[in-house]
Amino acid sequence: MRNGVSLRPMKKTHPTPSTEGIDLRDVQRRLGSWYDEHARALPWREDVSAYHVLLSEIILQQTRVDQGMAYYHRFTERFPTVHDLAAASEDEVLLLWQGLGYYSRGRNLRRAAQIIVSDFGGEIPRTPEGLSRLPGVGPYTRGAILSFAYNLPYPTVDGNVFRVLSRLFGTTDPIDTTQGARIYWALAEALLDTAHPSRHNQAVIELGALCCTPRRPNCTECPIAPHCLAHRAGIEEELPIKQGKTKVLPRFMYYFLVRLPHASGGEGMLIRRRGAGDIWQGLYELPLIETGEVGITVEELTAHPAFCELLATLERPTFHPTPIATHAHRLSHRQIQATLFLLEAEGIRSTSPYLSIPTEERTAYAFPVLIERLLAKAK
Repeated sequence: MRNGVSLRPMKKTHPTPSTEGIDLRDVQRRLGSWYDEHARALPWREDVSAYHVLLSEIILQQTRVDQGMAYYHRFTERFPTVHDLAAASEDEVLLLWQGLGYYSRGRNLRRAAQIIVSDFGGEIPRTPEGLSRLPGVGPYTRGAILSFAYNLPYPTVDGNVFRVLSRLFGTTDPIDTTQGARIYWALAEALLDTAHPSRHNQAVIELGALCCTPRRPNCTECPIAPHCLAHRAGIEEELPIKQGKTKVLPRFMYYFLVRLPHASGGEGMLIRRRGAGDIWQGLYELPLIETGEVGITVEELTAHPAFCELLATLERPTFHPTPIATHAHRLSHRQIQATLFLLEAEGIRSTSPYLSIPTEERTAYAFPVLIERLLAKAK
C-alpha cells in the first residue's frame, strides 16, 4: 500500500522527530550491506530506467510483488517504451490490466504516458514538480522514480517503510493520519543515505518485505535490530499503529446473462461499458440491477423498474428465475453479493443501450474479475 504526504525537496521543511540514541550512519551502512547481499532479483532493478520504475511502481500499488510480476512483463512486452503506452487505447490497457484490480491505476498510467510524451518529450521528469503533473503519481512514486531511476536524494515511504521506521524509532504516531504521515516522512528524510539514495530506499523497502514483516518479524536476521527500539522493548508486532479501519459495507448486484442470436450467425450476449464515478470505470459488464446495501427477492427483482426497462430492450425475452451463479466479492470498502440470472431473447431492439457481441469474442473485452468468476461458475 502506498501512503504519504507531499514530497518536498531535501531541505528541512518541518521539525524532525527525535532520532536521539540511534546511530543513523551505522543504520545506513548496515542497510546497504544487507541489501547488497539479500536484494531480490527483480526485472525493474536489473534493467533500470525511469519508465520501468514508473511502470512497476504503479502496478505494485495495492499489489504484492509476486502478483504484479506477470503484469509487469505483460506491459513491457506489449508497450516496450513510454511512446508505445501513450499510443495505446484505453481498452488495450484495461484488457492487459484485467484481474489486477484498482483499474484507475491503469487509466492513470496511460494518461501519464501521454503527458510524458506530449509535455516532456518522452522523458520521465526528474523533479518533484514535473512528476506531480502525472496522474496516479503520488508522493511515494515520485520519490521512487527520483531515487531508484535517477539516484537523487529524495526519501520515499510506502507501507513497508512505515513499518520499519515505526519499529526502528519506536514511533507510536498513527500512520493513517496526516500528522503521523508527516512524522514518518521526516524520519525517512533524516535516515536517508544521501550518497546512495537508490540503494538506501530500496533497502528499507526490501527489509520491510523480507524481514520486518507485519507478523512474526524475523528480528534475528534483521541487520538493524541492534538499533531497533521496538525490538528492545519487545513490541515489534504492536507497531505501526493505525487510528482506525475502513468500514466495509454490503453491496448487492444482480447480473443478467442475456443470450440471443448474433448477426454473425452464432450465439451472442449483451454487454455495456461502465461509466465514470464508480468502481471498475471503463470496464465492460453484463446488464446489471443494483439495490445498494439491501438485497431483494426474485419477485421484487422482476418488479423492479430497471428489470422492466431491460426486458423492453429485448425481443421476446424469457427470464429464468433460478440463479445460474452467485459469488461473494470483497473490495477494500465493500462486500459485494453478486447473483447471475439467465435471460434468453430472440433479438435486441435498435434503441437498446447494450452492445451485442459474439459470445466467443468475450475475451476481447476487459471485465471485472467478479463477472469472470460468475461466468465461470455458470458453465
